[in-house]
Amino acid sequence: MKIHRPHLLKHSLNVVNRVRQTASIAGLSALRVAKGEKPDANLLKETFEQLGTTYIKIGQFIASTPSLFPREYVEAFQGFLDQTTPLSYKYIEQVLQAELAVDGHTLTDKFAHIDPQPLASASIAQVHAARLHNGDEVVLKVQKPNVETIMQTDLGVLHGVTKLLELLMPSMKFASIAPIIDEIRLRMLAETDFVAEAQNIRDFQQFLAMTDNARVVAPKVYDDLTTKRVLTMSRLHGVSMIDENAMRQYCTDPAQVMADTLNTWFASLMLCNSFHADLHAGNLMLLTDGRIGFIDFGIVGKLKAESWRACMGMMQALQDNDYQAMAHYMIDMEMTHGRSQVDIAALADDLQRMMQTIMAEDIAFTSGVPFNNKEQADELNKMMLEIVDVGKRHGIHFPRDFALLTKQLLYFDRFMRTLAPDMDMFSDSRVAILGESTHVSEPNLISKA
Repeated sequence: MKIHRPHLLKHSLNVVNRVRQTASIAGLSALRVAKGEKPDANLLKETFEQLGTTYIKIGQFIASTPSLFPREYVEAFQGFLDQTTPLSYKYIEQVLQAELAVDGHTLTDKFAHIDPQPLASASIAQVHAARLHNGDEVVLKVQKPNVETIMQTDLGVLHGVTKLLELLMPSMKFASIAPIIDEIRLRMLAETDFVAEAQNIRDFQQFLAMTDNARVVAPKVYDDLTTKRVLTMSRLHGVSMIDENAMRQYCTDPAQVMADTLNTWFASLMLCNSFHADLHAGNLMLLTDGRIGFIDFGIVGKLKAESWRACMGMMQALQDNDYQAMAHYMIDMEMTHGRSQVDIAALADDLQRMMQTIMAEDIAFTSGVPFNNKEQADELNKMMLEIVDVGKRHGIHFPRDFALLTKQLLYFDRFMRTLAPDMDMFSDSRVAILGESTHVSEPNLISKA
């Protein structure tokens, strides 16, 4: 038992220091409010930035979950979806030493080289390139020091505070604050388990094999160099799929690449244990051999097949301006517990008024003038927020992972604006959105001879 005491003491000190740091930052923000500053979304965003890892992740959750949070907060936290400031390699090396330099081995026994300059840095982990002694090029996804302790402490404090508030202010139970914190806790702690992420990758690879899909690839996981805090994967080389000129070095038809990507992802909704819910420009690439690379499976979602079909029906009804059908699909999607309590005609009228208002406010939306990526994403995000607002007024709620799915559709829309501006995701003959077909084309490679 004695052997565990130093570790337990260090853990306890980390918890105490984190609680003290949190109280200090929160106190300064409270002082700003006491001096007359408005306690709005921007103040909360600044406070979260100072509080670090956990609160940045909560900000990201708020930014990507408009079904749960007020509009002004969703918009304020959009900036949290970008990369964070990298840590010095010496801190990353400490984690690598603790996780992989065991049983008398050293890091030099495991790796021929580790690049101290990160390829990417996020709130939970940092990614470094490395090379094994057999010549394999790999990437190391390394959890930042004390992330799990910080997150467990922060989320424990948040959960306790919300429970106390609900006891002191029973009316707050209507807002369901504690369940939201529980939901955030489940998602965030899942992201800190890289063994689980490795399983997500294997699930996706099994799906690719089952559907005979040789067009798409995910990185190979090195199980003997993977732990809960370190994930070692083969390095994939390629270019971003928002750079059409770079893509044409390795393919003849970027629009077909986009169609193959969509077909693979749509099929995974129906046939894989989970779907990749974070395929932004940094996590989707065209490889130098012409295949499509899906990377970073830390954020995945799960949606019932019938919910997905209803979701697609709702999108098609929106395109057809059939608001009665759209209202029916919203209910079919399990967006409400009490189907009989929803006035479908009134919901359809509200949806129609919403769309007419959006189109009247934004001339560009109806004029046919192309948006740039940011404008298009903002327009779609605005539409989604409006749909959520209308739904709330009718007692409608979203399935747990509907926000993840919708966020991914927004990402795809950004890609399509660049690669296939004439492609309609929901009616193009090359795209099978309901998984009726899992066919993807043979690689349309450019000869590099």
